[in-house]
Amino acid sequence: MADESKLRRRRVLLEVETSLAPGRDMLRGIAKFIREVHRWDVHHDAGLWSLHQNVQGPSRIEQLPAEREVDGIITRIYDEASEREALENISRGVPVVDLLGEGTGEGVPLVHTDDGAIAKMALGHLREQGFREFAFVGMANTRWSDRRRAGFEAEVEKLGAGVQCFEVAESTGPADTNDLQRMEEWIEALPKPVAIFASCDHVAPLVLESCSQLSITVPEHVAVIGVNNDTVACNVCSPTLSSVDASHFEIGYRAARLLEDLMDGGEAPGDPIFIRPREVIVRGSSGEAVIDDPLIARAARFISRNAASPIGVDDVVNSVPLSRRELQRRFRSVTGTTVHEAICSARIQIAKRLLASGEYTIDVVAEMSGFGSRQHFAKTFRNESGMTPAQYRKELAVR
Repeated sequence: MADESKLRRRRVLLEVETSLAPGRDMLRGIAKFIREVHRWDVHHDAGLWSLHQNVQGPSRIEQLPAEREVDGIITRIYDEASEREALENISRGVPVVDLLGEGTGEGVPLVHTDDGAIAKMALGHLREQGFREFAFVGMANTRWSDRRRAGFEAEVEKLGAGVQCFEVAESTGPADTNDLQRMEEWIEALPKPVAIFASCDHVAPLVLESCSQLSITVPEHVAVIGVNNDTVACNVCSPTLSSVDASHFEIGYRAARLLEDLMDGGEAPGDPIFIRPREVIVRGSSGEAVIDDPLIARAARFISRNAASPIGVDDVVNSVPLSRRELQRRFRSVTGTTVHEAICSARIQIAKRLLASGEYTIDVVAEMSGFGSRQHFAKTFRNESGMTPAQYRKELAVR
């Protein structure tokens, strides 16, 4: 006979905002777990949320009528009041998981981003692009931004270098003109070329706007990378914004799995669970390496801007005053790759963005990314990424 406790459906309160991409991604992760267990009835309170002061929420756990008591709660702790309410629910026997909140993990289990690993991943990408000068832009009075700054500074310090930092002030609305003016003055004074790590995708556009106002080219003189991979925010930037995928989908999934364990009578973990970032999504704001050789830099820019067209090595040769042999020699010496490999790599990045959109068939992606035939595209994509285009798209679809 089946265990009745395993058959009873559970009512779970989710307090996860939906106005920003991290919240939506975490909800998708939670939804994946819900589909797997098939016994959660969910009440969702999106609350209110802003990156700016005075608009945060839910600031307390929603009080449901007695006849709608819940078996478990996933929330986000912002302050002492919300932490106190979470502890009160736990004392009544209702498990609570703090999802990406400001709690310490003491008393209320916490699942959070690994901010140090995010900073390390961002720096790794920027170093691969050839940058040796680094800066950070964060948001004042926010712990996650402070942790990312500290992690970035620590990693850069290991290189024997330093980080110049700038903070956007908290405000009741979007960044004001004073913020932008201060940022322009700060960016103008930075040594160039310089790579700037922004604490999130909603701060990074201010950097790009400042560079535009100063007529500073991105990414040749200033590269920018954000965090969260908010695809809408990243793709409306000019140039498009590179960003660290902070694994918010996995954070949501792990939080749901933890809550299920707690509702089954399991013990709460003694320490916070930190989820490592997934990968850097490379876009236009950091997609070109720093190249000291001006002619090789010109050739690399030609490849970046024309990879979606049916160009070949001869077209790259014609873009610079070098012989084919000299271009090949200097290109490999400076970049570590051949011209042909650089063209293929640029096309793979285009293809990944198109596959992620889900709007195009694989045949169309092959054509739009410059490969021409599906067969050539599939072979090259598999060699570069270890999976077929269809497998890559399927992997993205389940996240």
